[in-house]
Amino acid sequence: MAELIGVSQTYVSRLETGLVLPPPAVAEAVLRLAEDPRTRSLFDDLRATVHHSPFPCLLLQTGPGGRSVEAASADMARDFLAGRRQIDDAPALDRLISDLDAMAGQGLHDGNILGASAVWIDINRSDRFWQVRYTPIRDETGASFMHVTLAGLADSPAARAAANDATPRVERFTGN
Repeated sequence: MAELIGVSQTYVSRLETGLVLPPPAVAEAVLRLAEDPRTRSLFDDLRATVHHSPFPCLLLQTGPGGRSVEAASADMARDFLAGRRQIDDAPALDRLISDLDAMAGQGLHDGNILGASAVWIDINRSDRFWQVRYTPIRDETGASFMHVTLAGLADSPAARAAANDATPRVERFTGN
């Protein structure tokens, strides 16, 4: 970071600890650096990808502090969240909550779950279904998140049977 904004590492350390305030030129360089895609984390890129996705998808923080929306696509925000930031307040996501609870009971946070899938019945149309894919991830600090994507399914006997499964189908890591 020091090299990118044109100061010494010692000066950056002093800035980080609050020992000095940056002059306007350094403050501006830090702001430009924060907007530079080369300095963003992969997690920041994932958050932006979810936010700008043309498909219903969601990025949830799933750690011990509860489940909160980190990012949501426009379709997900409109059709499922209805402007809410907590999934527990969104009736359209009751199945998501039960799936997350089921995965937690199967060891979601032990690092051995690669992903899961489920089928939901659309709460607004009983003849429409959603294929749901869950992918647990961690950010660079180790915080737990769940990436959730939905794809529409037509009414079929297979979709109805899958939607009746009480828990998601979990894929586990089976390393040697």
